[in-house]
Amino acid sequence: MKAIAQGLAAAALTLAFAGGAEAQWHTSPEVKALHEAAKKEGQVVFWGTQEREVKWIPEAFAGMFPGIAVKTLGENEIATKAIAEARAGRHEVDVFWHGYPALGALIQRELLAKTDWKMFGLPPQDVVFDGRAGFTNTIAYAFAYNKEKVNPADLPKKWTDVLDPKYKGKMAASAFLLPFLVGNLGLAWDEPRAMQFAKDLAEKADLLMTRAPRESLLRSGERLYSVAEVESQVRLWAVEGNPIDFVIPDPAVVAPFGVAVMAKAPHPSAARLLAGWIASREGREARRKAVFSHDYRPGADDPEGRKLHASGVTVVVQEPQQAQRRNEMARKAAAILTQQKR
Repeated sequence: MKAIAQGLAAAALTLAFAGGAEAQWHTSPEVKALHEAAKKEGQVVFWGTQEREVKWIPEAFAGMFPGIAVKTLGENEIATKAIAEARAGRHEVDVFWHGYPALGALIQRELLAKTDWKMFGLPPQDVVFDGRAGFTNTIAYAFAYNKEKVNPADLPKKWTDVLDPKYKGKMAASAFLLPFLVGNLGLAWDEPRAMQFAKDLAEKADLLMTRAPRESLLRSGERLYSVAEVESQVRLWAVEGNPIDFVIPDPAVVAPFGVAVMAKAPHPSAARLLAGWIASREGREARRKAVFSHDYRPGADDPEGRKLHASGVTVVVQEPQQAQRRNEMARKAAAILTQQKR
């Protein structure tokens, strides 16, 4: 009952902001002044996790705030890259978008700046890491499959079901994403159980682990299933004409993402404006339309989020304070899955 009450309270607070400051934030004198300062800087550099996650931003941002060139980089290893560049005294990136564990890693090294997110209409529950990041969206880990070659009755209902011998030799997995799924499952279960799950996958499932996109494997039928996909990515594969769908096994693992301004951003005004827009209601809606992202947090005003919570699965949402622990378990899982540690 307490969780339900908290969810309703959060939803009410979000609606209150939507009817007030959030609705008019982009016309405030403060934001207009920031826009003028950003135009004088002329450009802003945005880093995100994948090319598809960033390529829509320049055009969408210019629709509300013209006159600023947005340069983007999309790749998985941007956290490592940002830390390495900071150590070398280079400061190229202005705005950083990633999951909470990566944001936490940069915060530990004092690489992210505090930002006034209220001026962009963000309610308190969307401000994380003591003001150093603004919530943007969540992802849910999914089990993808070729819907032309798989009977829906054969799909797993729980993550542990994927260890059933009927899936052996038929599954692919992202070498990048699967360890993070295991790390998040460790938050839902406990670490020993999660590491045993990784060990069983490595030794019994005959997984095809790859860093290449998995849709071609599923489309061709070379592999019928793919473990630990991001559901928004599978939605995109389907829109592109691939016969691929997904289910979200129990427990549903939900990972929030956020956006932050770098402490030594070379274009500080443009960085604040772009980060604020990305985290705003308008920015989140632009993201949803571009890359099918959703908000799966309890109480969120999102049809897909409500659908997931109504499905009866246990929904586990990673909290900011759990970021370091998740990272540690993901590293251990990666070693097990690649059979570097038994």
